[in-house]
Amino acid sequence: MAELEALPELIFEVADVLNLRAAGEAGLVDLPTSELTVLRLVTVFPGCGIVFLTDRTRMHQANVSATVRSLVRRGLIVKETDERDRRAVRLFPSEQADRDLESLRAVWRRRLTAAFDAAGIAERDRARLLTVLRETKRGLQSGSAG
Repeated sequence: MAELEALPELIFEVADVLNLRAAGEAGLVDLPTSELTVLRLVTVFPGCGIVFLTDRTRMHQANVSATVRSLVRRGLIVKETDERDRRAVRLFPSEQADRDLESLRAVWRRRLTAAFDAAGIAERDRARLLTVLRETKRGLQSGSAG
């Protein structure tokens, strides 16, 4: 199906437009994409470590470590020594990070709502879109997507 070839690029384009100047609109410091990606992952997977982030982002470990150091300096990530392995650290979002990400998510909600309203997309179609995207994500994560 030819339309599917365009879908991944379209998803990236929607994310880019959604994120464009979103941090400024939310009253936040505009983080580089790498920092926003790592921060979002630490928020979704609190207690994760550098190796996990390296695997998830496909970034080099040295780059992930530098990104984490920057986020720690900004007060957005808290590092704690792993109780089981004193050499390892676990990463958690700070309270500031939680507040900042909620502000950013509010901007995303406003932008998406405005875009859906402008396009005349009905509530039932919005709900169906969410369902389709969630099921697609589940299918990709399960490995059944080849």
